[in-house]
Amino acid sequence: MVKAIVLAGGVGSRLWPLSREEYPKQFLKLFDGESLFQLTVKRLLPIFGPDNILVSTGKRYRFIVSNQLEEMKLEFEKDQLVVEPEAKSTLPALLLAMHRFGEDVYGVFPSDHAMNGAEEFRRSVDGAVRLARSHIATLGIVPTRPHTGYGYIKPGEPVGDGYRVERFVEKPDLETARRYVKEGYYWNAGMLFARTSLFVKEVEKYCPENLAVFEEGEAGYGSAKGVSMEYGVVEKTKKAAVVPYGAYWNDLGSFSSFFEIMNNGKGVATNTEVVDLDSRDNLVLVDGRKLVSLVDVNDLVVVDTRDALLIGSRKSSQRVKEVFKFLKGERDMRARRHTTVYRPWGFFTYMENNDSSRVKKVVIYPGKRMTLHRHYHRSEHWVVVRGVAEIELDGKKLIVGPGESTYVPRGAVHLLRNPGRVPLEMIEVQIGEYLSEDDVKKEEEGGVEDL
Repeated sequence: MVKAIVLAGGVGSRLWPLSREEYPKQFLKLFDGESLFQLTVKRLLPIFGPDNILVSTGKRYRFIVSNQLEEMKLEFEKDQLVVEPEAKSTLPALLLAMHRFGEDVYGVFPSDHAMNGAEEFRRSVDGAVRLARSHIATLGIVPTRPHTGYGYIKPGEPVGDGYRVERFVEKPDLETARRYVKEGYYWNAGMLFARTSLFVKEVEKYCPENLAVFEEGEAGYGSAKGVSMEYGVVEKTKKAAVVPYGAYWNDLGSFSSFFEIMNNGKGVATNTEVVDLDSRDNLVLVDGRKLVSLVDVNDLVVVDTRDALLIGSRKSSQRVKEVFKFLKGERDMRARRHTTVYRPWGFFTYMENNDSSRVKKVVIYPGKRMTLHRHYHRSEHWVVVRGVAEIELDGKKLIVGPGESTYVPRGAVHLLRNPGRVPLEMIEVQIGEYLSEDDVKKEEEGGVEDL
């Protein structure tokens, strides 16, 4: 049996303010209401089937993964979600999955790439799986142009459905990239295919400090080296092979990549309504619906969210990660989270936020509920907009429907439940002298993120 591992733990710092630490790019629903993560799973389903797809992610994303799989009507078993104890890049994540499921052939797929050509993808994957019995195989993207943002793979002599890897090379300058394309190099897409026993032997040879993860699982994670599969093993092994993939591929690693995939051919790439006067080659992304006017401007990136606005040159879009790094160094919450915050039960969006009051839109998915809790510094007023709310308030149960409201005094023990079949939508008004989300006292077992 062959298993697919979807890597869904990356932060996506180069796409701030769209991508934040607590809700990175692979989960953003920018493609007709679907996320890159969902599109990745959908691409793998016809090849591997739902029972043989694993998802590797971090603790903070596990409920986002579960919710997005539920939206796809997929019921994964609990052990199909491999939760990394801490972020340590892709090699420890893969070894943790191998520890759990043992001897097998694994295909490893990033969850933040855009691809098309289903039949070409299947053929390439099948060829790489066959090679993985005796090699560590990867997919090599046939370049469409010289590109300085990707690593390259030089193919050697033919083997199976592909070629032995003669060498891996880092991101080149433009002139070197032109030469690589002319000489038949491939782009390195970071998709890996390996048999457990063969791969572990190469780990023991080239990155032995990570062997404890395979042998001990989570117990060995603390001592593991944070390193990628490529740098730790694949670029060093003598058993690497590459299988060509010739259809469309984009790693969506920068706003320039988004411009490429969303460009309408009329001078603008956007997800909103744009009035465009004598402007060209601009990317405009808006959180929600908003009319944007562009007048005599070229090659810009404009990203507008509720709490942040980014304007920059499209050619310098890689520098966005410097903004993210600065905000993180300042411990600015806008590096970590959006105004919309996701929880296992649904999500909430800050609509107004000041020192003495907050207004939030709260959405609870059907059949979900919060953990029983209380607040010491604030009161809350809830107004139901859609659906039905079942409320526990100091031991009493209430049913509240659209247009009806409930007041929750400070100190009252309470929870919200959605007993219905449609999402519960509410407006929550908080009033108090301290309104931080850490003003919570749990009254039952459950993680802080359950609140």
